[in-house]
Amino acid sequence: MAESAIRHEVYRQNTLRGAGLRGVLAASALIMMIISMVLSGWALQGQWLVDLPMTIYVSGLFLTIGFSISLFALLRLSRISVWNMTNQVLPVWFTISVISMLMMLGLRLSYSTVFLVINWTSAFILLMAFGYMIRRFSVIRAGVLEGINLPDGGQSRQDYLIRPGETLPLPLDAVVATPQQMEDERFIALLTDMAINKIPVIPDHVFMEAITGRMDLKRTDASTLMQLVPWRRYALLKRLGDIAMASIGIVVLSPVMLLLYGLIRLESPGNPIFVQKRVGAGGGEFTMYKFRSMVASAEGDGAKFASQNDNRITRLGAIMRKTRLDELPQLFNVLAGSMSMIGPRPEQKALVDDLAAAIPLYRFRHVIRPGITGWAQVMQGYADDVASTDVKLSYDLFYIKNLSLMMDFVIFFKTLKTIITGFGSR
Repeated sequence: MAESAIRHEVYRQNTLRGAGLRGVLAASALIMMIISMVLSGWALQGQWLVDLPMTIYVSGLFLTIGFSISLFALLRLSRISVWNMTNQVLPVWFTISVISMLMMLGLRLSYSTVFLVINWTSAFILLMAFGYMIRRFSVIRAGVLEGINLPDGGQSRQDYLIRPGETLPLPLDAVVATPQQMEDERFIALLTDMAINKIPVIPDHVFMEAITGRMDLKRTDASTLMQLVPWRRYALLKRLGDIAMASIGIVVLSPVMLLLYGLIRLESPGNPIFVQKRVGAGGGEFTMYKFRSMVASAEGDGAKFASQNDNRITRLGAIMRKTRLDELPQLFNVLAGSMSMIGPRPEQKALVDDLAAAIPLYRFRHVIRPGITGWAQVMQGYADDVASTDVKLSYDLFYIKNLSLMMDFVIFFKTLKTIITGFGSR
C-alpha cells in the first residue's frame, strides 16, 4: 500500500467503521434541514407547499444542494483531517453558501432573502451538531508499540501501549510502529493478528505527520521529495481560482488600498509601496509588492528578519502587519502569476541562500508558487531564525504533499482568524 494510502487508512478505520454511522448522521441532518425549510416556507407565506412562490423553491433548492455538498465535505474531513472537526463547519458552510449565492446572482434568479437568512442559520446549527457528533464518535484508538512517544491526542485519540508478546487489544483503528519494529520477530504474532483483523500498521513518522500537520525533515529524502510534485490538473484549478479571487479582491478592496496608500504617505517619507525581489516558483526571482510598514531606510544594511518590537516598523505599519493589510498589493502579484493566494511565503534571495546552506531541503518549497498566506503562517506564525525556519519548512512540505481544495479552504479561513487575532505577526 502506498504511503499516502497508509496515512489516510487510520481515519477510514476509526470507531465509526466506514460510512455506517456517518451516513446515518448525514441523512438525518439533511432530512431535518429539508423539514426546517418546508416549515419556514409555510410559516412565511401561510400557504400550502404546492402554492408557495417560486422564490421559495429556488432558495430551498440552492440551500439543499449547498447543505448536501457541505455534509459531503465534512464527511471527507472527518476521515482525513488533522484538525478539530467542529472548527471546519463555518469555513465549509460559508464557502459553499457564497458560491451558491454567486451562482444565483449570476443566473439572475429570484430568491427570498428572509427565507435564506432563517435557513442559513438553521443549517449552520445543524452542521455544528453534525460536526460535534462526528468528532465525539470519531476518536482514534491507536495501538502504540513500546518505545514510541506520541504527543497527547486529547479527546481525539486514545493510545494503547503494546509490549512484545502481549495480546492485541481490540478494537483498534491502527497500530503505530517504527520500521525496525515491523521487522522485529517479537512482533510477528501481533502483525498476524492485525492482518486477520484488517488493522493497518502505520509507520510512526507517517502517523506523526498526520496528527501534527508537519513532515519529519529528518526522515525525508530526495526520493520522498520527488513524490511531492503537485498534480497538474489541481495546479490548473488552483491557478484559475487565484485569478478569480485576486480579481474580486482588487475590485472590492481598492478603496481600502487607496486609503492605506494615502495614510502611509502622510505618516513617513518614501514610496508607500515597498518593492522587493523575492524567490518564486522554480527558484527564479520576481518583483513583490507590499505596503511599506517600515521606515524607508529599513534595509540599508542588507536583508534581515524582522524581530519582535522592531524599531524600524512605523505605527501604521504595526497595525498593517498585525492585520496583514500590508500584503494587499500582492493581489497584483497573484493576478500576474508570480504568486498564489496560498503557498509558502517568498523570501529574499540572500536569506534563501543562507537558509538553503543550513537546511538542505529548503529549496524544495519553490516547487510551487509562493503565497500571500500559507499552512506555515496559520500554524506557526513568523519565523526569524534557522531553527524556526526549519519548523516552518516542515509545514510547507506538508502542504505541498497534501495539496487539495479542502486544505486551501481551511487555510483561507484560518487566515481570517489570524487577521482578527494578530497571530504570528512581527
